[in-house]
Amino acid sequence: MMRSVGVVAALVAMTQLALADSHKLLVLQSEGRADAKTRAKVDAAIVKLAKASGDQVQPGEITYSDAAAMVGCKPDEASCKDDVISTLAVDEIVLTTVNPKPGGLEVVVRRVGKGGATKDATVIVATDKPDKLEGIAPLFGGKAPATTAPPTTTTTPTTTTTPPATTTTPPATTTTEPAPTTEPPTPSEPTRTAASEEPTTTPPVEPHEDKPKDRHKLYIAGMGVGGGLLLLSFIMWGNASSIQNDIDNAPTRTRADLLALRDLEDKGDTYAGVGNLFFLTGAAIGGVSTYLYIRYRRAHRSSSTAMLAPAVFDHGAGLVLTLGGSK
Repeated sequence: MMRSVGVVAALVAMTQLALADSHKLLVLQSEGRADAKTRAKVDAAIVKLAKASGDQVQPGEITYSDAAAMVGCKPDEASCKDDVISTLAVDEIVLTTVNPKPGGLEVVVRRVGKGGATKDATVIVATDKPDKLEGIAPLFGGKAPATTAPPTTTTTPTTTTTPPATTTTPPATTTTEPAPTTEPPTPSEPTRTAASEEPTTTPPVEPHEDKPKDRHKLYIAGMGVGGGLLLLSFIMWGNASSIQNDIDNAPTRTRADLLALRDLEDKGDTYAGVGNLFFLTGAAIGGVSTYLYIRYRRAHRSSSTAMLAPAVFDHGAGLVLTLGGSK
């Protein structure tokens, strides 16, 4: 449901697009490592070049990454571009990346249409003149200036000389070990038989009651922890439900509203996920502890037994009643 709210918000943000029958071209805001002021100048220059093509050109208010996030797809996927184009109700979108490079700025412009058709152009411009983008004019049907020449790259081959490896073989060393000495045999002790050994008596082991008591306390503590986690899960779910109400009533008119809505969605998902984790963990710990506690109580519960059996005596027969207890 949160994904659908994001899609509706994106549609509302793009309602300023005209619905004319002409070819609609949306120039999204540029991305990259360049500062925002430089990228704004590049965006304005691209919009100016695009309008010269005769298409219905509209400058975007968000980047391609923002549009992909609102639609609910990954920007790197090929189908994501088609989803963005279809959601924004345009025929083509223009994606721009501006990154600083040695000697200026590298501006990469891609014109993406329906079905994955892509045209791209790359130019290097001076840092102080980011709006001089005549080199990408052919991307929009214009003509590149005659003085514009593609940048050339010169590669100087380098020669690496590796000195021959020198291997030194250490001289062989002969080691003479002393002859082994023969030690006199050690007289062995006479074998002791079972008859000669003294009988040993093992004292009876008294049962310890500490361990059962410790287990008893451990089971009770496990039931308490499980119950506490279940209570926390209901609290987390309550917070998620409250945030969902805020999402349903959130405005979606501006870009700031859309970003705030996305933050609310992430926060609601976090509360819901933590609530699920607490519930499953609490149910597992509480269930196992309760089962072990019940089994412990049954095993250590005292009970009395009575047995009636026939018996033969010197002067006759009879019945013997035997009373006993077990733990």
